[in-house]
Amino acid sequence: MSNAGIIFLLFVSSLSNSLAQAQFTPGPLSPSEIQIQLLGHSLIGEYSSGARWSEQLHSNMTSTYVEDDSTMHGVMDFIGPVLCFTYSQSDDPNPHCFEIWKRGANCFDFYGIDDIAGLSDRRFGRGWLARAWKTDRASTCQSDLIG
Repeated sequence: MSNAGIIFLLFVSSLSNSLAQAQFTPGPLSPSEIQIQLLGHSLIGEYSSGARWSEQLHSNMTSTYVEDDSTMHGVMDFIGPVLCFTYSQSDDPNPHCFEIWKRGANCFDFYGIDDIAGLSDRRFGRGWLARAWKTDRASTCQSDLIG
């Protein structure tokens, strides 16, 4: 086999391995899936900037959000298929709404409804605003930011 043929086969092999590692997800979680998988759990997360946060999602649709030394109590609601958080202590009275995509046994990507990440990015776990995992088990998220 020629050198060009070998290089081509190595390229195709490398590409197929990269595609196999990409976690394709067909769509965001539905409100009922979010209720089953996340409500009643504590999450640890990170923003795409690398900032860390945690939040308890209570079964009664309230939440407790912690970032740095700041704690805010919120109320959750579904607006269509997205989960929205409103925090009484926030300077911004508008709800913060997210599509949530499951990335593995214990990894969830949060996309703001106004995010620029397109459908392809969302399907392959790119361009997320925040990423989180349940605190009661090991994270399955794959990210350069998670340490």
